[in-house]
Amino acid sequence: MAAAIFALLAVAAPADASAGVSGGTTFAPGSVCTTLAPESASGAALARDPARWDCRRSAWPIDGSQASFVRLDMAGSTPVPGEVLITRLTRFAAMRLTVIGTDGSSVTREIRPEDLSFSSTSWTMRMPLPRLSGASHKPVAAYVLEVTGPRHKGLLSDARIMPPPSEAAVSRDELVLAALCGLMFMPLALNFAIYRVLRQPFALWHALGVFAMLLQTAVASGIVNRFASLSLNQLCLLSSLSWSLIIIGGARFFDNLLEPGMLGKRQKMLLTATIPWVLFWAVYYNVASGVLLPSVATVYYASFLPFIFLLGWTMATAALRGSRTVWFQIVGWAPLMTMGVVRITSMLGATNTPMGLMGIQHFSIAFEVLVTTLGAADRFMAIKDQRDRAITQARILESLAERDPLTGLYNRRGFEERYTRLVLDGFDTMAVLDLDHFKQINDTRGHATGDTVLRAVAVALMPDEDTVAVRLGGEEFLLLLRGRNGAERAERRRQAIPTRIAAEVPMLDRPVTASMGMVTAAPPMRFTDLYRTCDRLLYEAKAAGRNRTESTTFAAPASLASDPEPAPDPTVVNLH
Repeated sequence: MAAAIFALLAVAAPADASAGVSGGTTFAPGSVCTTLAPESASGAALARDPARWDCRRSAWPIDGSQASFVRLDMAGSTPVPGEVLITRLTRFAAMRLTVIGTDGSSVTREIRPEDLSFSSTSWTMRMPLPRLSGASHKPVAAYVLEVTGPRHKGLLSDARIMPPPSEAAVSRDELVLAALCGLMFMPLALNFAIYRVLRQPFALWHALGVFAMLLQTAVASGIVNRFASLSLNQLCLLSSLSWSLIIIGGARFFDNLLEPGMLGKRQKMLLTATIPWVLFWAVYYNVASGVLLPSVATVYYASFLPFIFLLGWTMATAALRGSRTVWFQIVGWAPLMTMGVVRITSMLGATNTPMGLMGIQHFSIAFEVLVTTLGAADRFMAIKDQRDRAITQARILESLAERDPLTGLYNRRGFEERYTRLVLDGFDTMAVLDLDHFKQINDTRGHATGDTVLRAVAVALMPDEDTVAVRLGGEEFLLLLRGRNGAERAERRRQAIPTRIAAEVPMLDRPVTASMGMVTAAPPMRFTDLYRTCDRLLYEAKAAGRNRTESTTFAAPASLASDPEPAPDPTVVNLH
């Protein structure tokens, strides 16, 4: 990054002073000279005194109490029909343009807001030239630009007489700029998609930063002028606002994006403090006047230096602490930070940055958006992977907590958590089963054989979307069913138990049967109350000789919170 800064500083080195002299008796052909004078002074009168002009092209004076004058010498130049004055797009209080003929005649024109036209390919504005009276081709000696209250020295240093641009047709530069702007719309959509999935704030902060960079590129490149008729004040305000949003979005995005523990508390606090910092200086730049005017642009540009240093410091810290994500930020921000340093040093007087570097700025912004978006996507995948693993682990733990590890059926805890929802979904038949003489199997064949028998019972109970099977504990099981034939399906499952056990455990000397207590057409009621009824019927089946079912049907519904045990139908059906 340092090498890139030095290379750009070399490109932006001050122009050769040999183009003009200071304090001479004549103006050098093609010279550009400046001076300060009261606003009431005449540009033509000032031009008659070469001694008071500075023609070194290194000083562009601005004074809140005087007007700034720029003399553009036209000696030796060939006039082109329709020529205009083009300069950097900058706010000012008032502007006049004077044309001086070789015969000493002059005409002054007041430049009004409606006289300004804005380029669609650069951060420049143009205005018509005044015309000398008399012959249409009277030779021009010089033009004098008088500006009151310029907010940036570039308005003076970049002033030049140029042929009129042809902007009727879309140029190649405009297509490139439009492509750069279009490229930034995709990261915007991606950020909102990331936020929708993960609800991570870094996605919204990055979206803000991308939007601000899109706005800055559209405004500073001039492409916005193809689609909207904005005033000088509106364009300048949008430009300064977009830079503020770029810093705010970038700082908050960087803070929220990095892995935990990559930054210290002081660094996080300073990143947050950039919000009021940049907003204050943006307001200062747009409203300061009077004695503050000469330094307003310099101070505003210098206010970006603390952010650049802070960003570099935090990036270095995160990289040393092993952050993977920060490298996307380092690569993405390096060109833009380099451009920032060059432009700031230019405003501080170390260099004279040409307008051509604005094109590099646009590509630097697009590069930053692309690389940091890749970083956001990489972080998204990392967070999503962590979240998915956590969800999988939680589901495994939840499954272990609610499932019986031996049979894979719901245990009592897992079933009771779902009971109310199942009842509301129409499950109204409950059956409680208990294996007959199961203790003898454990005593004579061992617990391993007993476990095999229990697993075979789980297979025979065949849980499906209309049947929930539960192991309550030991050799006791529960079925909860829905549908008109719930009782018949429960009975078929009970009768399938001996066959399934015989197939799985062929060494047993007798069939293993089950007794069952069942309630059908049960109204919504508490689990413990319905279970109590089924359990009572189960023991009646045991007392009646085992290997059978005792069931009852409720005659009337009741609410879930009502009397826990509505009166059952007195008819008890033996399904054995």
